[in-house]
Amino acid sequence: MSSPQIAYIRRPLSALKQVARHVMVAVASWLHRLGVFFLVSARRLVRLTERHTIDTTSDRFVMELPELHRKIRRELAMQRRDYDSYSYFHGYPYQALAILDVFGERGTEERFDAYGLADLVRPEDRLLDIGCNCGFMALYAAFRTGCRADGIDINPYMIRIGQHCTEFLQLQDRVKLVAQPFQDYRPAQVYTVVLSFATHWTDDRNYRVRLQDHLLRIHGMMANGGLLVFESHSADVGNAEFYAALEEMRAHFSWEGRRLMAKGTRELYLMRRLAA
Repeated sequence: MSSPQIAYIRRPLSALKQVARHVMVAVASWLHRLGVFFLVSARRLVRLTERHTIDTTSDRFVMELPELHRKIRRELAMQRRDYDSYSYFHGYPYQALAILDVFGERGTEERFDAYGLADLVRPEDRLLDIGCNCGFMALYAAFRTGCRADGIDINPYMIRIGQHCTEFLQLQDRVKLVAQPFQDYRPAQVYTVVLSFATHWTDDRNYRVRLQDHLLRIHGMMANGGLLVFESHSADVGNAEFYAALEEMRAHFSWEGRRLMAKGTRELYLMRRLAA
């Protein structure tokens, strides 16, 4: 057992690590912003040299990035000022979106491919992303596959960031992002694909239910034969209680696959909804 003196030393060290992480993330965000500036500047030079062939339709994806990023920074500033609940990743988006150069912790495109979603999501699917943060997985699924996608998250600032990106990509007819607690969500239709990535309990404590109840709620929103792509929390890996709860769900879902993700710190399950 640690002595009180050792515990006293560890607490300041832990606090210092948190401060160091926060500073490093802030510096990374600044460097990322600088990178976008150079990207747009390079494109302006190309536009200057090729002005006889390039018009505003030729490079909108790059040249309109500064305005999109200004909107994102405004949302983040309002979150810092007005949001009383827990903010993930030091107040920055938890998700990054490389196609629009949005800074964040976990890459959307890389996770989409690592989880094999390109082979799982079809153009005719209706997808729901639970606890979607900015909704980038839903947005990117629609962008890559042509499916229709909904995302739900309790944080209105992250949702508005996702909505700005949805409008930028002109996907408003395929993507709908809603700021609402999952326990209050009442969809107007059933879904053929549901994404639940480490959302069966949340760090902000706004959603803490039994895993069985979380999965049963999802089951009620899905079409028969629909696919649930379910990711565990790190604390679930090796937890006997977690595995026992999953086993109870075999009456409602069939298992199609399980694999370790994120350097073995999380588990990914592919589950098919069985008829009620």
